[in-house]
Amino acid sequence: MRRPIILILLMGLCCPAWSHAADGVSAGLKLYHQVAGCAENYQVEKGNSLVHLAQERGIKWTALARRNHLKPPYRMKTGMILKIDTTHIVPDELTDGLLINLPELDLYYFKDGTYQRRYTLAIGKPSWPTPTGNYKIIDKRRNPTWNVPESIQEEMWDEGLEVVEKVPPGPKNPLGKFFMLTSAEGVGIHATNRPWSVGHYASHGCIRMLPDEIEKLFPEVHVGTPVKIIYQPVKMALTAQGRIFLEAHPDIYQKKLDYMAMVKDLAQKNQLEDRIDWDRVPKILKAKEGIAQDITKDLPPDKPTTTTAPLPRPQENTLFPLQGKEAKLK
Repeated sequence: MRRPIILILLMGLCCPAWSHAADGVSAGLKLYHQVAGCAENYQVEKGNSLVHLAQERGIKWTALARRNHLKPPYRMKTGMILKIDTTHIVPDELTDGLLINLPELDLYYFKDGTYQRRYTLAIGKPSWPTPTGNYKIIDKRRNPTWNVPESIQEEMWDEGLEVVEKVPPGPKNPLGKFFMLTSAEGVGIHATNRPWSVGHYASHGCIRMLPDEIEKLFPEVHVGTPVKIIYQPVKMALTAQGRIFLEAHPDIYQKKLDYMAMVKDLAQKNQLEDRIDWDRVPKILKAKEGIAQDITKDLPPDKPTTTTAPLPRPQENTLFPLQGKEAKLK
Protein backbone atom coordinates (compact mmCIF):
# COMPACT_ATOMS: atom_id res chain seq x y z
CA MET A 1 0.00 0.00 0.00
CA ARG A 2 1.40 3.39 -0.92
CA ARG A 3 1.89 5.96 1.78
CA PRO A 4 -0.53 8.88 1.30
CA ILE A 5 0.93 12.24 0.38
CA ILE A 6 -0.53 14.80 2.77
CA LEU A 7 -0.30 18.57 2.43
CA ILE A 8 -0.12 20.42 5.73
CA LEU A 9 -0.07 24.06 6.72
CA LEU A 10 3.27 25.44 7.80
CA MET A 11 1.70 27.71 10.37
CA GLY A 12 0.80 25.80 13.52
CA LEU A 13 3.37 23.02 13.21
CA CYS A 14 4.61 21.70 16.50
CA CYS A 15 7.95 20.10 15.81
CA PRO A 16 10.95 20.83 13.63
CA ALA A 17 11.11 19.13 10.25
CA TRP A 18 14.58 17.80 11.12
CA SER A 19 15.73 15.16 13.58
CA HIS A 20 19.50 15.65 13.51
CA ALA A 21 21.59 16.93 16.42
CA ALA A 22 20.87 20.35 17.86
CA ASP A 23 23.31 23.22 17.60
CA GLY A 24 26.47 23.07 19.71
CA VAL A 25 26.94 24.46 23.18
CA SER A 26 26.29 28.19 23.23
CA ALA A 27 29.43 30.01 22.12
CA GLY A 28 31.54 30.81 25.16
CA LEU A 29 30.55 29.99 28.71
CA LYS A 30 29.42 33.07 30.63
CA LEU A 31 30.03 34.09 34.19
CA TYR A 32 26.65 35.01 35.62
CA HIS A 33 25.96 37.25 38.61
CA GLN A 34 22.48 36.53 39.99
CA VAL A 35 21.55 33.65 42.29
CA ALA A 36 17.89 33.13 43.18
CA GLY A 37 15.80 30.63 45.12
CA CYS A 38 16.47 29.26 48.60
CA ALA A 39 16.57 26.21 50.83
CA GLU A 40 13.42 25.64 52.86
CA ASN A 41 11.36 23.09 54.73
CA TYR A 42 8.00 22.18 53.21
CA GLN A 43 5.17 20.39 54.98
CA VAL A 44 3.47 17.85 52.71
CA GLU A 45 -0.26 18.34 52.30
CA LYS A 46 -2.85 15.74 51.36
CA GLY A 47 -2.75 14.99 47.63
CA ASN A 48 0.81 16.23 47.07
CA SER A 49 2.85 14.25 44.57
CA LEU A 50 6.63 14.30 44.35
CA VAL A 51 6.66 14.94 40.61
CA HIS A 52 4.09 17.73 40.72
CA LEU A 53 5.87 19.42 43.60
CA ALA A 54 9.15 19.31 41.67
CA GLN A 55 7.47 20.65 38.52
CA GLU A 56 5.97 23.58 40.40
CA ARG A 57 9.31 24.46 42.00
CA GLY A 58 11.41 24.16 38.85
CA ILE A 59 13.61 21.39 40.23
CA LYS A 60 14.31 17.77 39.28
CA TRP A 61 12.14 15.23 41.08
CA THR A 62 15.10 12.87 41.30
CA ALA A 63 17.09 15.46 43.26
CA LEU A 64 14.11 16.09 45.53
CA ALA A 65 13.75 12.35 46.22
CA ARG A 66 17.48 11.85 46.79
CA ARG A 67 17.85 14.76 49.20
CA ASN A 68 14.92 13.53 51.27
CA HIS A 69 15.96 9.85 51.19
CA LEU A 70 12.72 8.83 49.48
CA LYS A 71 12.68 5.39 47.88
CA PRO A 72 10.39 3.90 45.19
CA PRO A 73 7.45 4.27 44.82
CA TYR A 74 8.23 7.75 46.27
CA ARG A 75 5.03 8.16 48.24
CA MET A 76 4.89 11.04 50.69
CA LYS A 77 2.90 11.03 53.92
CA THR A 78 0.72 14.00 54.81
CA GLY A 79 2.50 16.18 57.33
CA MET A 80 6.02 14.99 56.61
CA ILE A 81 8.66 17.68 56.21
CA LEU A 82 10.60 17.85 52.94
CA LYS A 83 13.84 19.71 52.45
CA ILE A 84 13.56 21.67 49.21
CA ASP A 85 16.40 23.63 47.66
CA THR A 86 15.50 25.83 44.70
CA THR A 87 18.77 27.79 44.62
CA HIS A 88 19.64 28.46 40.99
CA ILE A 89 21.82 30.69 38.84
CA VAL A 90 19.88 33.09 36.64
CA PRO A 91 21.26 33.22 33.08
CA ASP A 92 21.41 36.68 31.52
CA GLU A 93 21.85 36.19 27.78
CA LEU A 94 18.86 38.51 27.39
CA THR A 95 17.10 40.98 29.67
CA ASP A 96 13.65 41.12 28.08
CA GLY A 97 11.73 38.12 26.79
CA LEU A 98 12.00 34.36 27.15
CA LEU A 99 15.31 32.58 27.78
CA ILE A 100 15.30 28.77 27.60
CA ASN A 101 18.21 26.63 28.76
CA LEU A 102 17.64 23.16 27.34
CA PRO A 103 19.71 21.02 29.75
CA GLU A 104 17.96 22.41 32.81
CA LEU A 105 14.44 22.19 31.32
CA ASP A 106 13.61 25.72 32.40
CA LEU A 107 12.26 28.88 30.80
CA TYR A 108 13.29 32.23 32.34
CA TYR A 109 10.94 35.16 31.88
CA PHE A 110 12.42 38.66 31.90
CA LYS A 111 10.48 41.90 31.70
CA ASP A 112 11.98 45.40 31.36
CA GLY A 113 15.42 44.17 32.39
CA THR A 114 14.20 42.31 35.48
CA TYR A 115 14.03 38.56 36.06
CA GLN A 116 10.44 37.64 36.90
CA ARG A 117 10.37 33.86 37.39
CA ARG A 118 11.19 30.51 35.79
CA TYR A 119 8.96 27.75 34.47
CA THR A 120 9.62 24.02 34.13
CA LEU A 121 9.43 22.60 30.60
CA ALA A 122 9.34 19.47 28.53
CA ILE A 123 11.57 19.76 25.46
CA GLY A 124 12.62 17.68 22.46
CA LYS A 125 13.81 14.15 23.14
CA PRO A 126 17.44 13.34 22.19
CA SER A 127 16.33 11.75 18.93
CA TRP A 128 14.32 14.90 18.06
CA PRO A 129 16.11 17.82 19.76
CA THR A 130 14.90 21.35 20.26
CA PRO A 131 17.19 23.77 18.36
CA THR A 132 19.21 26.58 19.92
CA GLY A 133 19.34 30.12 18.57
CA ASN A 134 17.81 33.58 18.64
CA TYR A 135 14.12 33.67 17.76
CA LYS A 136 10.92 35.57 18.52
CA ILE A 137 7.21 34.91 19.02
CA ILE A 138 5.45 35.21 15.65
CA ASP A 139 1.95 33.97 16.50
CA LYS A 140 -0.30 33.36 19.52
CA ARG A 141 -3.47 31.27 19.69
CA ARG A 142 -6.01 30.20 22.26
CA ASN A 143 -7.64 26.80 21.79
CA PRO A 144 -5.52 26.02 18.71
CA THR A 145 -6.11 23.34 16.12
CA TRP A 146 -3.09 21.07 15.74
CA ASN A 147 -2.05 20.65 12.12
CA VAL A 148 -0.08 17.44 12.47
CA PRO A 149 3.39 17.78 10.86
CA GLU A 150 4.20 15.41 8.05
CA SER A 151 7.15 14.05 10.01
CA ILE A 152 4.85 13.02 12.87
CA GLN A 153 2.34 11.57 10.42
CA GLU A 154 5.14 9.41 9.05
CA GLU A 155 5.96 8.29 12.57
CA MET A 156 2.29 7.38 13.11
CA TRP A 157 2.41 5.37 9.89
CA ASP A 158 5.63 3.58 10.86
CA GLU A 159 4.20 2.67 14.28
CA GLY A 160 0.98 1.32 12.78
CA LEU A 161 -1.16 4.08 14.25
CA GLU A 162 -4.01 5.94 12.61
CA VAL A 163 -2.58 8.81 10.58
CA VAL A 164 -4.24 12.04 11.71
CA GLU A 165 -3.93 15.31 9.77
CA LYS A 166 -5.64 17.67 12.23
CA VAL A 167 -6.71 17.60 15.86
CA PRO A 168 -9.39 20.14 16.86
CA PRO A 169 -9.41 21.99 20.22
CA GLY A 170 -10.30 19.75 23.13
CA PRO A 171 -8.85 17.29 25.65
CA LYS A 172 -7.19 15.17 22.93
CA ASN A 173 -5.27 18.12 21.50
CA PRO A 174 -1.59 17.91 22.60
CA LEU A 175 -1.23 21.71 22.30
CA GLY A 176 -3.70 22.32 25.11
CA LYS A 177 -5.47 25.68 25.36
CA PHE A 178 -2.49 27.99 24.73
CA PHE A 179 0.02 28.03 21.87
CA MET A 180 2.82 30.49 21.03
CA LEU A 181 4.64 29.91 17.75
CA THR A 182 8.31 30.89 17.57
CA SER A 183 10.34 31.77 14.49
CA ALA A 184 12.34 28.56 14.97
CA GLU A 185 11.08 26.26 12.24
CA GLY A 186 7.99 24.51 13.55
CA VAL A 187 8.79 25.09 17.25
CA GLY A 188 6.02 26.29 19.52
CA ILE A 189 5.68 26.93 23.26
CA HIS A 190 2.39 25.46 24.38
CA ALA A 191 0.30 23.80 27.07
CA THR A 192 -0.08 20.05 27.07
CA ASN A 193 -2.65 17.35 27.70
CA ARG A 194 0.20 15.28 29.17
CA PRO A 195 1.34 17.37 32.15
CA TRP A 196 3.32 14.42 33.54
CA SER A 197 5.74 14.85 30.63
CA VAL A 198 6.86 18.28 31.90
CA GLY A 199 10.30 17.95 33.44
CA HIS A 200 11.37 15.42 30.81
CA TYR A 201 12.85 15.30 27.31
CA ALA A 202 9.73 14.01 25.63
CA SER A 203 8.55 16.12 22.68
CA HIS A 204 9.19 16.24 18.94
CA GLY A 205 11.08 19.51 19.40
CA CYS A 206 8.34 21.72 20.78
CA ILE A 207 8.37 23.21 24.27
CA ARG A 208 5.64 22.11 26.67
CA MET A 209 4.54 23.90 29.82
CA LEU A 210 2.15 23.03 32.65
CA PRO A 211 -1.35 24.18 31.63
CA ASP A 212 -1.88 26.46 34.63
CA GLU A 213 1.56 28.05 34.25
CA ILE A 214 1.34 28.91 30.56
CA GLU A 215 -2.10 30.35 31.25
CA LYS A 216 -0.37 32.93 33.49
CA LEU A 217 2.51 33.57 31.08
CA PHE A 218 0.43 33.74 27.89
CA PRO A 219 -1.02 37.27 28.41
CA GLU A 220 2.44 38.62 29.31
CA VAL A 221 3.99 37.53 26.00
CA HIS A 222 3.29 39.39 22.76
CA VAL A 223 4.05 38.81 19.10
CA GLY A 224 7.61 39.99 18.64
CA THR A 225 8.78 38.96 22.12
CA PRO A 226 12.40 37.72 21.90
CA VAL A 227 13.05 34.02 22.52
CA LYS A 228 16.61 32.81 23.07
CA ILE A 229 17.33 29.08 23.37
CA ILE A 230 20.72 28.06 24.77
CA TYR A 231 22.50 24.84 25.71
CA GLN A 232 24.42 25.46 28.94
CA PRO A 233 24.67 22.38 31.18
CA VAL A 234 27.19 24.15 33.44
CA LYS A 235 26.55 27.56 35.01
CA MET A 236 28.80 29.57 37.32
CA ALA A 237 28.01 32.82 39.10
CA LEU A 238 30.00 35.42 41.02
CA THR A 239 27.62 37.37 43.24
CA ALA A 240 27.88 40.94 44.43
CA GLN A 241 28.85 39.55 47.84
CA GLY A 242 31.86 37.81 46.33
CA ARG A 243 30.50 34.28 46.57
CA ILE A 244 30.99 31.78 43.73
CA PHE A 245 28.21 29.34 42.84
CA LEU A 246 28.24 26.32 40.53
CA GLU A 247 25.30 24.50 38.95
CA ALA A 248 25.35 21.42 36.69
CA HIS A 249 22.77 19.62 34.56
CA PRO A 250 22.83 16.46 32.42
CA ASP A 251 24.27 16.63 28.91
CA ILE A 252 20.90 15.63 27.52
CA TYR A 253 21.87 15.71 23.86
CA GLN A 254 25.06 13.72 24.49
CA LYS A 255 27.57 16.26 23.25
CA LYS A 256 30.35 14.50 25.20
CA LEU A 257 31.27 17.60 27.18
CA ASP A 258 34.18 17.78 29.62
CA TYR A 259 32.47 19.49 32.55
CA MET A 260 35.60 19.95 34.65
CA ALA A 261 37.49 21.47 31.72
CA MET A 262 34.60 23.89 31.20
CA VAL A 263 34.67 24.97 34.84
CA LYS A 264 38.45 25.39 34.88
CA ASP A 265 38.37 27.40 31.66
CA LEU A 266 35.65 29.72 32.97
CA ALA A 267 37.48 30.16 36.28
CA GLN A 268 40.76 30.94 34.53
CA LYS A 269 39.22 33.49 32.18
CA ASN A 270 37.70 35.31 35.15
CA GLN A 271 40.72 34.91 37.46
CA LEU A 272 38.78 32.84 40.01
CA GLU A 273 41.03 29.77 40.30
CA ASP A 274 42.39 30.72 43.74
CA ARG A 275 38.94 31.64 45.07
CA ILE A 276 37.29 28.26 44.40
CA ASP A 277 37.20 25.27 46.75
CA TRP A 278 38.06 22.68 44.10
CA ASP A 279 37.25 19.78 46.44
CA ARG A 280 33.54 20.67 46.17
CA VAL A 281 33.44 20.85 42.38
CA PRO A 282 33.64 17.14 41.33
CA LYS A 283 30.68 16.14 43.50
CA ILE A 284 28.47 18.84 41.99
CA LEU A 285 29.50 17.94 38.44
CA LYS A 286 28.88 14.25 39.07
CA ALA A 287 25.44 14.66 40.68
CA LYS A 288 24.11 17.10 38.03
CA GLU A 289 21.17 17.92 40.29
CA GLY A 290 20.58 21.39 38.87
CA ILE A 291 20.95 23.02 42.30
CA ALA A 292 23.39 25.91 42.58
CA GLN A 293 25.92 25.40 45.37
CA ASP A 294 28.48 27.69 46.96
CA ILE A 295 32.03 26.69 46.00
CA THR A 296 33.82 29.73 47.43
CA LYS A 297 37.08 28.96 49.21
CA ASP A 298 36.80 30.41 52.69
CA LEU A 299 40.29 31.63 53.51
CA PRO A 300 41.43 31.64 57.13
CA PRO A 301 40.75 35.07 58.61
CA ASP A 302 43.50 37.49 59.40
CA LYS A 303 43.99 38.57 62.99
CA PRO A 304 42.16 41.87 62.99
CA THR A 305 42.46 44.40 65.74
CA THR A 306 38.71 44.95 65.54
CA THR A 307 35.81 42.57 65.08
CA THR A 308 34.60 42.19 61.50
CA ALA A 309 31.23 40.87 60.34
CA PRO A 310 31.18 37.63 58.30
CA LEU A 311 30.75 37.92 54.54
CA PRO A 312 26.97 37.85 53.86
CA ARG A 313 25.36 35.30 51.58
CA PRO A 314 23.42 36.56 48.56
CA GLN A 315 19.92 37.76 49.24
CA GLU A 316 17.13 35.58 47.93
CA ASN A 317 15.09 36.62 44.93
CA THR A 318 11.54 36.99 46.19
CA LEU A 319 10.25 36.70 42.63
CA PHE A 320 10.97 32.97 42.51
CA PRO A 321 7.76 31.03 41.76
CA LEU A 322 5.55 29.75 44.52
CA GLN A 323 7.27 31.46 47.42
CA GLY A 324 5.27 32.10 50.58
CA LYS A 325 1.57 31.28 50.43
CA GLU A 326 1.76 30.19 46.82
CA ALA A 327 4.07 27.34 47.84
CA LYS A 328 1.14 25.29 49.05
CA LEU A 329 -0.13 23.02 46.32
CA LYS A 330 -3.82 22.64 45.93
